[in-house]
Amino acid sequence: MCDHSFDLPSIPESIIHLFWKNIEESAEIKYNYTREVIHMTENISKGQVLRELKIEFAVKQKKGLPFIMASAVLWTIMFIAFLTDLNLYYKNIIAMCCSCLLMPVGMLCGKIINVNIFSKENPLNGLSVVAALNQLLYLPIVLWVMYAVPEKMIMAYAIAVGAHFLPYYWIYFSPTYFYASIVIPIVSLILGIYSGQAIVCIAFVAFDILICILLTLENKQAGRLSEEIEKTEALAILKE
Repeated sequence: MCDHSFDLPSIPESIIHLFWKNIEESAEIKYNYTREVIHMTENISKGQVLRELKIEFAVKQKKGLPFIMASAVLWTIMFIAFLTDLNLYYKNIIAMCCSCLLMPVGMLCGKIINVNIFSKENPLNGLSVVAALNQLLYLPIVLWVMYAVPEKMIMAYAIAVGAHFLPYYWIYFSPTYFYASIVIPIVSLILGIYSGQAIVCIAFVAFDILICILLTLENKQAGRLSEEIEKTEALAILKE
C-alpha cells in the first residue's frame, strides 16, 4: 500500500538563524555598563527594563533638544520673512523650505551640544524617528491650506508641528512635550484667526525657547536618575 504522506519543505536553518539574529539585534538592550549587568538584570520585569531604556535614551539624546533648538532658528527665519514686503505666496514657500531644513540644522545643533541624533545604541531610536516623521502625515493638509487659504498656512503648520510633540511625552518621560502638544495648537489656532502670520511665527519662537529651558531642567533630572541607576547596578554586581 502506497504511503501518500509527505513532509512539508523545511526552512533552511541558516535562514532561521539569520531571522532570529536580526530580531535579537534590533531588540538588544545596550546599556553603558558591562555585560555582567545585563545578566544580572535578567530577572527584572519588562517594565523596569523599558523604563531604564527610556531614561538612558532621554539622557543620550537630551530629550530631543537639538531639534527644538533648530526649530527656534527656523521659525525665527520665518518670522523675518513674514515681516518683509514679499508676496504672500513666496513667504509661504520660504516657510515650507525652512521646514525641510529641520533635519540638517538639527544635526548641526546636535554636534554643538554633543548629541548623536543617529545613534543606534538604543532600540528606542527607531521609535523616535517614526514619531518625528509622523508630521509628514499632516503635510497634505498644510499644502491644501497653502493654496486654498494661503493667509492661514502658517497657522495650520504651527498646529501640525505642535501636535506632533505628543509621542515624545512617552518616549522621553517629558511633561514639557505633553503640555506643548496641547497648548501650542490651541494658541496657534487663536493667534491664526485673530492676528497675522508673523505673530504666529514669533509665538512659536517663544514656545521653542521656553521648551529648550524646560528640557534643560528635565535633562539635569534625568542625568541624576541615570547615575543612580548605574550606581545601583554596580553595587548589585559587587554583592554577587
